[in-house]
Amino acid sequence: MNRIFFIISLLILWGCQQKNKNIATITFQIDMSEVIDDITDPETIGIVGSGPLEWRRIAMQDIGEGVYSVTFEWPAENPDTMIYTFMHSYDIFDDSNIGVAAYRTLIVTPGIKNLPIVKWGEVKANTGLATPSPMLKVEQSDTEAEKKALSVPFYGVTTDGNLIPDLYSINATGISTAGIKKAVEDFLNSLSIEQREMCTFPIDNKEWRRWSNIDSYKRKGIGLPDLTEKQKELAFRILEESLSTKGFQKTQDIMKMEGYLAQLANEFEMLGSDRYWFTFMGIPSDTQPWGWQIDGHHLVINYFILGDQIVMTPTFMGSEPNYIAEGEDAGTRTFENEEKLGLTFYHSLENEQRKTATLLDRKDYNYNQAASFDDNAIVPYSGLNVTALNVTQMNMLEELISEYVGNMKEGHDKVRMDEILEHMDHTYFAWIGGSDKNDAFYYRIQSPVVLIEFDHQIPVFLPGSKPSKKHVHTIVRTPNGNDYGKDLLRQHLKEDHHH
Repeated sequence: MNRIFFIISLLILWGCQQKNKNIATITFQIDMSEVIDDITDPETIGIVGSGPLEWRRIAMQDIGEGVYSVTFEWPAENPDTMIYTFMHSYDIFDDSNIGVAAYRTLIVTPGIKNLPIVKWGEVKANTGLATPSPMLKVEQSDTEAEKKALSVPFYGVTTDGNLIPDLYSINATGISTAGIKKAVEDFLNSLSIEQREMCTFPIDNKEWRRWSNIDSYKRKGIGLPDLTEKQKELAFRILEESLSTKGFQKTQDIMKMEGYLAQLANEFEMLGSDRYWFTFMGIPSDTQPWGWQIDGHHLVINYFILGDQIVMTPTFMGSEPNYIAEGEDAGTRTFENEEKLGLTFYHSLENEQRKTATLLDRKDYNYNQAASFDDNAIVPYSGLNVTALNVTQMNMLEELISEYVGNMKEGHDKVRMDEILEHMDHTYFAWIGGSDKNDAFYYRIQSPVVLIEFDHQIPVFLPGSKPSKKHVHTIVRTPNGNDYGKDLLRQHLKEDHHH
């Protein structure tokens, strides 16, 4: 099982009553007996951690019966509290590729030398509240990793691995999709036969799931660099017809930011304002299911249509940086509202509400849970159930949600918002990070029918090793099986079969 990661993070709070010269020691053990046969190289089992470990991997010792053990020792520099993060992993390629942490909180009091033995497989359910982003399953297209990821049948994002049934139904919305259909038809008709073959797929094709935020990921479809100026105009017309005025402007600002990032990074092969690809699933129709996708760095939109119904998820929007300081697009800013409304809502919470909503009051990692190739992510409800909000707070939360939903075409955004409001009693708000003006943070809004994530990320092209407000990722999904309109498609095919 190459590149299989299972990471345990231990936040060790150790009350140190001694002087700086004292030595702190603690032993961690994990029972790997149930999976040891799957591990290609037992010598890769180890711990990585911050602080004195300096993110280097320390091997664990097999002490028999599948149990591995390691004892940490370091100078106790803080007389009050010390916080270290430890992560367990195996089958790791190299020491630098350590992945990300999943927190498991334990309180270690002075004098305790040994932590309880943790059994592999049980830890995932007890990782605590704040779980940083999972390791990317796929880094490049047409690889064994991608093939393996796509071989897993689509199920959908859930809270516990079990779908909630009967959440979605085929219904007429009364909001026309004719403009979207015409825009796509006009674009497809402008393509050569060869170009059209490059970007059209059956409605149930796995191409839906082949999207990625990685800049170097080689995408299928027809790319903006391959189009004439007239064809580009028609391509952007698809976005204009499919999105609200605000949503369309966001896509343009993201593309401008990508052009600016290319200049800052001096990288023009993988980055740029035109590094985006279109694909089309099914045939544009008034009655049959079809859809389109735009895929590129910091902008991915999946757009499913059935009659006059729309599902516009997964949608991934991000940028690095979030402000253009110079050039013809100077003054462009991205995700200002998503950041401001989220922070304002968090500040509106009372002390007990904030305590419940806050999973962790600092942010050292990325926290998105449902990015590319995480279509079946299990994301437990965490944070504050919004039934605890007063009327003013609820209005603020609805305004925050509508900032994301409002990227959809006018009219369709209201249909989607009504669907979300029907499940507000089962909606949760979670927060990670600080709340001062310059603090990086993450928030998640989650219900049976929507998952919204906002995350200040660790810089990739810009300087810095900690999450920064200059790098933002946002994700919107439709949990319980309806991303890509999959549940509506299932129902449609079932009805057709009966006929």
